[in-house]
Amino acid sequence: MATRPAGSGVLVTLVVFVITTVAFLVASVVLYSQSSAAASEAKKSNDDKKNWSAKADTINKEMEALKATEVELTTQRDTLKSTVSQQADILQGADKKSAELQSQLDDVRKSLEVAMKERDAAIENAKKDIAPFSNATTEYTKSVDDMQQITKSSKDEQAQRFRAQISDLQKNIDSLSADRDTLRTRLEQAEKKLSVFAVKPEDPSSLVDGHIIEIGGPDSTVYLDIGQKHRVVPGMTFEVFTTAEQVPTNTDGNVRGKASIQVLRVTDDTSTARVTRSSPNQPVNRNDVLINAVYSPTYTYRMMVYGVFDVNNDGKASTGEAAVVRNRIQEWGGKVIDSEKVTGDLDFVVIGNPPSEPLPLSPSAGDIEIEAFTQGKNNYETYYRIMKEATDARIPVLNWNRFRALTGQGN
Repeated sequence: MATRPAGSGVLVTLVVFVITTVAFLVASVVLYSQSSAAASEAKKSNDDKKNWSAKADTINKEMEALKATEVELTTQRDTLKSTVSQQADILQGADKKSAELQSQLDDVRKSLEVAMKERDAAIENAKKDIAPFSNATTEYTKSVDDMQQITKSSKDEQAQRFRAQISDLQKNIDSLSADRDTLRTRLEQAEKKLSVFAVKPEDPSSLVDGHIIEIGGPDSTVYLDIGQKHRVVPGMTFEVFTTAEQVPTNTDGNVRGKASIQVLRVTDDTSTARVTRSSPNQPVNRNDVLINAVYSPTYTYRMMVYGVFDVNNDGKASTGEAAVVRNRIQEWGGKVIDSEKVTGDLDFVVIGNPPSEPLPLSPSAGDIEIEAFTQGKNNYETYYRIMKEATDARIPVLNWNRFRALTGQGN
């Protein structure tokens, strides 16, 4: 019987050991790979959970802001409804007054017709009375002629008086009709704004346009939180206030902010500006507010410009300097409305120096003097009509001083 070599058992054992070791290594690698993948997946899940938590917080804050905005819009809507109701009452009163005047005009016309009939009857009676005496003396004929002349004069005077009354009443009717049309236009515009809740503030010039986020650097440099995507352009100026409540409300505009700045460079989100005017005891600080009555990051102001201006302060107002004001408004994002009629969709009325009321004409005035008087009187009446219409419509009026103070234009 042949004997089995002793080395073959060891070889088999060794082979089995190697195979087992290799299998174990492969299994370890596989398990390690699966473990790493599981850990990575767990980390990703935790990151996603954190992201969703942050998004949830953001959404909650936005919902709270929307609720606050909803409350504010509801208050503004109620205020505008009250204004619309008041304007409707005024319009109703104007219609009633117009109807009363029309009734008075009808009564006057009826009185005129009755007077005309009475006159004709008197003439016919006089003719009948003098008919039997047609062959009377010349003196009697002359008396009849005089009586007829007196009758005719009386008739003309009465007709002239009634025509004057009719003319006055018609003027009153035309004036009330114009007022009624103006009120109806304003009411329609107010109703349109109410329908979309597009409520404007009492005075848009008090709205904050931006803030100072950093100060320092050469030439009194400051940095703003508004830039190119907010429609800021180099050269634009702003007035600086500590808070929006400090914005002047007086029409003269003598009260200014604590500083004025001018934009030098603009990026997408920020701007670099320099201080062009400052107050010794009121330094410019972070979070100070910026005001420019012409500019808005999101809205285009509609501005009517009327009159002559003294932009360079030389004591001589001119229409050429009014063009400077118009160009500046357009360059800074506003829209100039070329009109002499105040409408309810205006945001501002920028008005020039008040004209003097022209002196009465002398009896010997020539054509040139009459033309100058007519033009001066028209300018005077138009200026104060615009002021009254803007005040009645609660549209802010900016003269040059206030315009300059609310746009940060130097000293």
